[in-house]
Amino acid sequence: MNTSSEGATWWQAALMICGQTKAEQRNLRSVWRWSLVWALSFLAVTASREMLHLSGSLAWLASSLPAALSIPVVIANVRFIREADEFMRKVQLHGIAIGFAAGFVFCMGYYSLEMLGAPSLPIVFAAVPLGLGWAIGSFIVAYQHR
Repeated sequence: MNTSSEGATWWQAALMICGQTKAEQRNLRSVWRWSLVWALSFLAVTASREMLHLSGSLAWLASSLPAALSIPVVIANVRFIREADEFMRKVQLHGIAIGFAAGFVFCMGYYSLEMLGAPSLPIVFAAVPLGLGWAIGSFIVAYQHR
């Protein structure tokens, strides 16, 4: 792995902060930018629906904005993975696998707890173990191959 000052360190690769190549760095910036745009639209729509009490067609239109903005996020991620080097692909693949497993276990496990009386959680809470699982899994794999 490239550990020069121009390339990514193992922890930068794990957290998708810096790429090994110029193409990876460009693609990572695109992923982060589109992800930020999507996240801000999600937060804005969620807040505006509650504060402005949107309903009807306007609520549907506003709610479709984050869905529409998720398309460029997916495209940027696909481009990043397609053009990434072998190390970065391995880190991300294992991170995604661990994130999926964490999300699956959380969703199924918490559903069992709900049957026993735990408070019901909105499905959006599944993003927490998915995201943390991806980050932790990526970090572990990158650390092992540093």
